[in-house]
Amino acid sequence: MAIKIKVKDKLEDETLDLSGCELKDVPVKEISTIKKASHLDLSYNLLVSIPQTIVTLSHIVTLDLSKNMLTEIPKNIGEMKQLKHLDLYSNQISRLPLSMGDLKNLKWLDLKDNPLTAAVAVVAGPCNNTIQCQQCARSIVSYLKYIRLEVDEEKKRRNDALTAATAPVATSKNESKKKKKTNNSKDEKQNQKKADMKLPASHQIVTPHRTQSNGQSKSKSNESSSRGVYKSLCGIVFPIVKFIIFSGLLAVFAIILLPRFNQPLSDQFTTYLQVQTKLPVKEYQEIGIKTFDASSEILVRLLNRTKTLASEIFAKMIEGSNCCSK
Repeated sequence: MAIKIKVKDKLEDETLDLSGCELKDVPVKEISTIKKASHLDLSYNLLVSIPQTIVTLSHIVTLDLSKNMLTEIPKNIGEMKQLKHLDLYSNQISRLPLSMGDLKNLKWLDLKDNPLTAAVAVVAGPCNNTIQCQQCARSIVSYLKYIRLEVDEEKKRRNDALTAATAPVATSKNESKKKKKTNNSKDEKQNQKKADMKLPASHQIVTPHRTQSNGQSKSKSNESSSRGVYKSLCGIVFPIVKFIIFSGLLAVFAIILLPRFNQPLSDQFTTYLQVQTKLPVKEYQEIGIKTFDASSEILVRLLNRTKTLASEIFAKMIEGSNCCSK
């Protein structure tokens, strides 16, 4: 479809505003000539798809594609390394390309009002304010990066299995003969061992009938063996239970304290847990952080109060000692 608008006339400062122009195609060639435009607004148009050539707009930092009819995002969107702000609000997108995991500079992402898959929707979470949209960007990038690593590993395993199955087996006639000889010699040795293990009738051991005392000793041995089994089971189960409890406590403290030291690593960790358990781990993290902060404040107050009381008691003791000395 021919473009009836002059793209250059839509430039204001660093923003190229092409919103509400009833565009059905993205004028990539015309936009690429405007190097000053770092913010591109294509919202409120009739776009159904985005051409892969949009990645040539490497100078774009903010891209607004909200309120269109997009069903997918270009697979090579990860090549737009400078992209920091991506608005996909109110489209028909259900899946995201794995290359979005390469958008390391992406700081803001809105995926509201899209028929996303359940897993992606859980990872994305709400985007009702700036903080939530920033969290959405971090979570989606970490999640897609993790999924792509798993896909690459699975492809590698399949390729290795395929090459192993199709590899030619080069065995010569001499090798097959040697294998036959070794197999025959092994069979002979095994037969010889079996023959050696068979005792003649004169050398067979005859076991006498057991008396009542033997039965009592058998019952005692059974009891002692059952106790031994119980002790061994307890020795195995208890350390496992302790390890599970200790690991759970470590995971809880990691979820609560890790954001204070390494926010990207915390986002990857919570995203992984959220995908694997399908639980709102991020909400639990926020509740845990609030509870931890409140508990810390109470503890600090108690310590300060204890310190004050101790100083007062110590001061009174010094005054009493001075009075006694006078």
